[in-house]
Amino acid sequence: MAEQRHRVWLARLAIGSGIFLALATCAVWVIWNQMTGEESLTEVALTGENKATSPALRDQPPSDDVAAHALDPLLGLARRALANHVQEHRDYTADLVKQERIGKTLYPPSTMAMKLRYSPSESGEARKVSVYLKTTAPKSQAGREVLWIQDQNGNKLKAHEAGLFGLVSVDLLPQSRLAMAGNRYPITEIGIEKLLRKLIERGELDKSLGPAEVRIRENVDLDQIPCKLLEVIHQEPFVEIDGKKVGFEFYLAQIYMDEERLVPIKYASFTWPKAEGQEPELLESYTYENLKFNVGITDADFDPENPEYRF
Repeated sequence: MAEQRHRVWLARLAIGSGIFLALATCAVWVIWNQMTGEESLTEVALTGENKATSPALRDQPPSDDVAAHALDPLLGLARRALANHVQEHRDYTADLVKQERIGKTLYPPSTMAMKLRYSPSESGEARKVSVYLKTTAPKSQAGREVLWIQDQNGNKLKAHEAGLFGLVSVDLLPQSRLAMAGNRYPITEIGIEKLLRKLIERGELDKSLGPAEVRIRENVDLDQIPCKLLEVIHQEPFVEIDGKKVGFEFYLAQIYMDEERLVPIKYASFTWPKAEGQEPELLESYTYENLKFNVGITDADFDPENPEYRF
């Protein structure tokens, strides 16, 4: 019985850091589905209404160059980013830094080394992924590993804990209770391509939602990478549509877009302030550091028998 409890505890710890990357896929598209930023605007505030809201366009007569909906420029950008990502990027590595609030507890930041490779798929469909994750910080968690190859191993992920506990590996379904413990999304949602596809899908649906305040700053450096910083604010936690309340998932969301490579490299969201004058509280933050594309990842990088791994 003690051994069984140990295995369950081990599995929970191993997966606790292994699945967080999925948050990057779903969490980021939530912010984007409210964005209305024109690429040429700097230090402006917009509202997400069904008309062009740029001060330069507000008093101009309608034309083919004016967006029919404030989300249209974002959707156009997302489609360009997706097409570019599919065409140009076969794999990537990164150091992912995450910080999440689970319940009322905001956990300290942790860092994971990531390898992700895409496999060819039918035209128009999302490419399948293989992913390897290894926790590198904090020191108490360093050495945890997670390996998942889509549609292999019964679609189960393989994971093990750090240190001496890493002698035992476990196979878990991504949506299982243990795999999801302490995580917002399953590992099946992982990847930049999945993120962009969900952005487009959700953005089309959210055209009917109410206004949002959008702030855009260009030429913002993040780890010496020139980015466009986009901030979205929902003053109220919900809007009413056809007599029904539709809730927003954040008060403030921030996304840093690598302008040269056209990929999001940081996302963070915050809750509504508890009282007037108080600061919003962090819900989640995810940052891709040292992001490198097309590095030549091979089958060995996803082989549990790889001598560099401890599965």
